[in-house]
Amino acid sequence: MEYLTPTFTAVALAVLVAVVGMPHGGLDHLFGREVFRSLLGRYWFVGFGLAYLGTAGLVLAGWFFFPLLTIVLFFLISAVHFGDDVGVKQPLRAVEGGMVIWVPLLFRPSEVAELLTWVVPSGDVQQIGSGIAAVEPLLWALAVFFITSLLWSNTLEIAARKLAFALLFAVAPTLVSFAVYFCGWHSTRELAELARRADPMHPWRGLRRVMKLAAPMAAVAVTASCAAAWYFASGRGLHTVVVQAVFLGLSAVAVPHILLHAVARRMGSDPFSHESGVLHPASHSERVLA
Repeated sequence: MEYLTPTFTAVALAVLVAVVGMPHGGLDHLFGREVFRSLLGRYWFVGFGLAYLGTAGLVLAGWFFFPLLTIVLFFLISAVHFGDDVGVKQPLRAVEGGMVIWVPLLFRPSEVAELLTWVVPSGDVQQIGSGIAAVEPLLWALAVFFITSLLWSNTLEIAARKLAFALLFAVAPTLVSFAVYFCGWHSTRELAELARRADPMHPWRGLRRVMKLAAPMAAVAVTASCAAAWYFASGRGLHTVVVQAVFLGLSAVAVPHILLHAVARRMGSDPFSHESGVLHPASHSERVLA
């Protein structure tokens, strides 16, 4: 697979994240409206903007000033979030959700250390490699927990899917396996669920509505990532700059996205509800009356 050069892989990942990954979080302003409107009324956007952008700013600052703590916290938050893809509430779902992280750390440590060196603004490959080696016993413990989780799978199909992903993360280049999982599985499922909720009777029409509403926020996130890539581009290879921009951008958006949706679920704030009038499709009678 000579065509999978570092530059090609990095650019392909960036395109997939921009087209598929970012839009599934592009409705956060609507969820934010539902959460903060009950607190601030018509000025909901002030609280949402400060909370969302403030959290994103803290994440970015963490990569510069507290990279180790930021890596650990981001990995843990991502593992819990991806664990929601499991679908069944079970104790080891965070272990399964974290496969995209800990499996490459265990089986492709040198490659992951190099990638983290590109992402962390002050990254040192030897230091990062030493850190990965230090947590190797924990990674093997996670592997044991994962094998246990396979035995708890409700069906053979679910177990086979989890095992297939684990093998993919172990043998495929890390950027490729991440793109397959994040864009091909996680984000597409999220978009499909949003489309179904936006228009239960016509999911394709719901998807068009979701993509249209998500486009502005997604475009802002992509533009900010491109600006960051340009800022850090001096004297570096294109693939390293793109990888850094993708993962810094994703982390800055992912953390407030995850926290916002956790709060929205707890408060019962839903832009898809009929009362919100934002994404709930009008009934046939409403369309006729209109």
